Amino acid sequence: MTTQTAIKVHITPPAPDLLAGATVIVLDILRATTVHDALIAGGAQRIYPVADFAAGIALRTKLGDAKLIGEINALPPPQADYGNSATEFAALDVRDWKVVHVTSNGTRALLGAAQAAQALSACLRNRAAAVERTLAQATDRIAIVCSGDHGGSAPSVEDAFAAGAYVDAIHQAAPHLALQGGARLALKLYDAYDRNPATAFADSPHARRLQDLGFHQDLKYAAEIDVSTTIAVLSQDQAGCPYLHSD
Repeated sequence: MTTQTAIKVHITPPAPDLLAGATVIVLDILRATTVHDALIAGGAQRIYPVADFAAGIALRTKLGDAKLIGEINALPPPQADYGNSATEFAALDVRDWKVVHVTSNGTRALLGAAQAAQALSACLRNRAAAVERTLAQATDRIAIVCSGDHGGSAPSVEDAFAAGAYVDAIHQAAPHLALQGGARLALKLYDAYDRNPATAFADSPHARRLQDLGFHQDLKYAAEIDVSTTIAVLSQDQAGCPYLHSD
């Protein structure tokens, strides 16, 4: 890491070429990246993020021994083996699982970070661990990518709030790093919600939908900060297929 390193926040996913060579943190707090933390913490071997269920079914068939998980409009479709609930996976024995993961926003944002020098799937739960790894490996650009809503076409309150939480933690650890415009905006949003995830979630349409669907425990789980030491790193297999694994 050099003293010229700059921190930038993308409130929605940028074009993939803008992340090429950067150190990237991808956030989808409700719920994909929180699910990744639960799976990796439980001993899952690999998580393959894919953009849609057609691709997910094809990859599950190719891998042979993988679980297909995910959601459409927050609920698992019939072809999925499991849904997109972090608390469900935290309660299961997922040791050595290979997982193909489909979500509306987060898995697509991760695929957009495939050209990064390093990309992490991160959430509030593993913020301290992800920041430590980021600063240890940082290039001259740290990009925090919010997965957003509606396929990444619109900002999400929870991801922008979490981006501010990450900016704060990075700035506390390395105050000499430059904060670019998006980073300052995210930090102000984090402060505006009193640095309280529950307050931010109360303003989130997606959080309200999850609550209406009965996923109260997922919201509580996702709101916990700095309770996990898990790191989920994005790599590519021999066929060039992106997957997440433990550091």
